[in-house]
Amino acid sequence: MDFPLLTLLETAEDFRHLRGLRYPLWLLLLLLITGAMCGYWGARPMETFAQQYGGELCRQLNRPVRSATPSDSTFRRVLEQCDFIVLTRIFRQWAAASVPLSEAEWVAIDGKSIKGTMKDYASAQQNFVMMVSLFGHRRGFVYASEGMENQHQSEQQVVQQMLATLDLEGVLVTADALHCQKKRSPAYTSKKLTTS
Repeated sequence: MDFPLLTLLETAEDFRHLRGLRYPLWLLLLLLITGAMCGYWGARPMETFAQQYGGELCRQLNRPVRSATPSDSTFRRVLEQCDFIVLTRIFRQWAAASVPLSEAEWVAIDGKSIKGTMKDYASAQQNFVMMVSLFGHRRGFVYASEGMENQHQSEQQVVQQMLATLDLEGVLVTADALHCQKKRSPAYTSKKLTTS
């Protein structure tokens, strides 16, 4: 069975220590993604998802099936150590190939901070991680997403880079007032994008 997301997940570099590895990284990431899509949020619910559906998922993908399934602590370690910038790039590749943007699509682009990532609480210049996403209203689909830290990049820069890499001919893009500046980048003007 051809499954492009699995092919991309297999290219992710394994960040774990070699000692004691029982499950390939692609399997854990695939279970995390499919489990989250089915409403299993958190390490313990993910263990339940893996017990109920992991074996059948491996059989459908023609991959060897282990009798044991990953525990909640295994999922927790992966969630704590995973580089989500790499994971979002893999997702973006898959999304672009699987659900291409069509003309007359209406999409919104926005950044949201991730709970629990704030550092330097007492400082006026707090640092936190944000996800900037391009969401399609008609299909209810996230076409692209990019992670950033607010002290290293601005949301405006990330949005401009994202727009420059996407084929948005005939697509209406909306953004909040942060992006309505007099000085606009070529990413905005060359593609004749509309912001509101």
